[in-house]
Amino acid sequence: MRRFFVSPGQIQGARITLKGAEAHHLRSVLRLQPGRIVELFDGSGTVYKAEISAIRSNFIEARIVRKYVARLDDPFPLTLAQVVLKGKKMDVVVQKATELGVNILIPVISRYCEGRKVNSDRITRWQRIVIEACKQSGRAVPMHIAPVTSMDTLSVVDYRYRICCWEKEKQSLLLSSYLEVAGAILLLIGPEGGFHEQEMEWVRDNGFRIVTLGPHVLRAETAALAAVSIVKYVGSLARAGCG
Repeated sequence: MRRFFVSPGQIQGARITLKGAEAHHLRSVLRLQPGRIVELFDGSGTVYKAEISAIRSNFIEARIVRKYVARLDDPFPLTLAQVVLKGKKMDVVVQKATELGVNILIPVISRYCEGRKVNSDRITRWQRIVIEACKQSGRAVPMHIAPVTSMDTLSVVDYRYRICCWEKEKQSLLLSSYLEVAGAILLLIGPEGGFHEQEMEWVRDNGFRIVTLGPHVLRAETAALAAVSIVKYVGSLARAGCG
């Protein structure tokens, strides 16, 4: 079933008026016809099944036939603090982090950061990637992209669990026993050039658990996706144990 993003302002009672890029995609790219059932999500967790009733030159009308609120509870909500990568590498992290269920992405600037230029156009691009990834993955609430922050001003106080993956750590593994009770997780991933030793001192001083991702040195975008997958899996094991 085709899936589209609809802003809450385009929903009035049982009627949806789809406008902009989404309406163009439905009408001119997919060429869907009246009577077709589509799925829409509004970014707040509500999902709608709707029947296309009319196709106009600048908007699409649809009638809601069913709606439901997606399950959102997660005892281990995950925030990914990713040092900004160059170009498409960061795009990949944004896309896959959304698909894997990261709640918040914090773009971080570190000493060896290669992607220091983070203007409004780049943020807008990441937000579009998030929406497209939600449409593909069936996610009901988009990943939130937080403001860009320097590593030394990254706030950690709201996180019960703080994890940093470091290529020089060779022994410490992330085990499900680490997640003893429900709590928010902050996962810190560095740039291609790694962290400076002073930055690692900051990591230690702020109570991060430093772990390895295995014997091989990974590209930064690979490390991010591997680490997020591991943390989500460990969280599912801990959640099952708590249940």
